[in-house]
Amino acid sequence: LASLAASRTFEMEPQAGWREIAPLWTVFLAEPGERKSALLSALAEPVHNWQSTERNFLRHALAEYTEQRRGIEARMAGARTKLARAKSGETAQLTKESTELARTLGNMPELSAPVLVSANVTPEAARDALAANGEKLALLSAEVDAGQLMGSRYAKNGGANVDLFLSAWIGEPCPALRVGRSIPLERPALAMILAVQPAAVREVLRDAAAQGRGLVDRFLFVQPPSRVGFREMEPAPVADSLRAWWADSLRRVLDLPWPGRVIMASAGPTRSETAPRIVRPDTQAAACLLKFRCEVEARCKPNADLAPVAGFASKMPGMVARIALAFHVLENPDAETMALATMQAACAWAPLLFAHARAVRGDAAEGENVRQARRLLAAIQRHRLQTVTARELFRLVQGETVPTAETCADLIAELVERDYLRELPALVQPGQAGRPPAPAYAVNPATHETP
Repeated sequence: LASLAASRTFEMEPQAGWREIAPLWTVFLAEPGERKSALLSALAEPVHNWQSTERNFLRHALAEYTEQRRGIEARMAGARTKLARAKSGETAQLTKESTELARTLGNMPELSAPVLVSANVTPEAARDALAANGEKLALLSAEVDAGQLMGSRYAKNGGANVDLFLSAWIGEPCPALRVGRSIPLERPALAMILAVQPAAVREVLRDAAAQGRGLVDRFLFVQPPSRVGFREMEPAPVADSLRAWWADSLRRVLDLPWPGRVIMASAGPTRSETAPRIVRPDTQAAACLLKFRCEVEARCKPNADLAPVAGFASKMPGMVARIALAFHVLENPDAETMALATMQAACAWAPLLFAHARAVRGDAAEGENVRQARRLLAAIQRHRLQTVTARELFRLVQGETVPTAETCADLIAELVERDYLRELPALVQPGQAGRPPAPAYAVNPATHETP
């Protein structure tokens, strides 16, 4: 959200010739019932409040401006009608009048109050919103599926439509031609703040088009352990001082003009022509980022630890620069130079982001059987079981995803293969008749050890 506030207003220049725009794409993975919507709503409240304030501030002026524009359009329509019916001696004056009206209308673009946040948007609607907002927008949602992440949910042919998303991540021109008009996006900035169910991300990570075009490598994934079943029912509320700081910090950045933002001038509403502010690291901060880049580059060599995620890792220095920019504008948006501590704070996020990216990609590569086996193992650890029967193991995970004992038997086989479980010999009493006892298993003691 801080990167959204900074978008188009600030840009980061880590070194000469290298410019990073502000937006970040963050994806928080959580299962249903994790209160994703409540979390995002609380975090985004200052942005919604700022939008409401701006809308009320510009309402009357924009209403007058829109009415004036409609009046000119009506006069143009009338002049065209007269010109079509005019005699040869009347055309010159009518042509001059129509031309002057067209010039006046050309200097009066359609204006609207900023709407910076959308929960559900097609690529085409995103393009229109970017044009209206001065090329600044965020997709913020707790109900995103794979189709929306890949830009294919609304595609007519079912294929991905990610051109705008990719352009708006790096800030490159992305003009579009529509019937009767063009939308010249010169440096669009699209942030994403998404809370997604893991199943949707797995589908994206398996999509060849999303992988091939580098869409996945631009996402910062975070997947913390679930708190369901362990949450406090009456947790302490967020401190008022923290809420106030967060709201004031975002509002202070959002209040700054950016190119194309609708503002009030002496003659009425107009678009700002202010250029983005360029933030540069000081000598120590630049050296810190350079050292980080060198370390990441070395770890991307073949057979090095980041080689399997080299596409993501190669983008991490730029993402770290954007994280540093977000920290910078929250701390002091008036400073033109970034301090060492800010850059160090941004670099400190890299190990966590690398680890979560690996975990999310590894989870997507695993089959459903392995995922459910992990769930069974977690239940064994939670109950600290030492010996257990197959019937008892089935009861631990029985449900929609593990409907039968035969399904559970496959999960048990996965854990046996990985030495989490060892099958015990069947104990049959002499002369015992009837159904044989359920298979029993010993749990590897190391399963319960805390690293």
